[in-house]
Amino acid sequence: MRLFEDTGWWRGSNLYIHESGTYVVHEGQAGCFAFTTEPTEFVSVPEGACEKRHSPGRGESQGSRYYENLTYIGHFQETYRDAEGLRIRFLDATSAPEVELPDVL
Repeated sequence: MRLFEDTGWWRGSNLYIHESGTYVVHEGQAGCFAFTTEPTEFVSVPEGACEKRHSPGRGESQGSRYYENLTYIGHFQETYRDAEGLRIRFLDATSAPEVELPDVL
């Protein structure tokens, strides 16, 4: 999938799926937002999904080490133009470990 060149809101963000089936994009200091795919719409963030654990957990399989009830899917990483000329790429959980994001301001 090709991502738009304007990487503003998603660069450095992690993508998760909540146990309810809601997707959560966590931006670190800017907080997080949630959406569904069927129907495609923004929804309320599940309660507690943006609150970091007091101590990192082990995360079962791909479960998040840092957030309760979330499974880590991947990370949006900004590049300075990779070999294909893209300025952003998505690294799935099998390609890169979960990146710890800064606390929400």
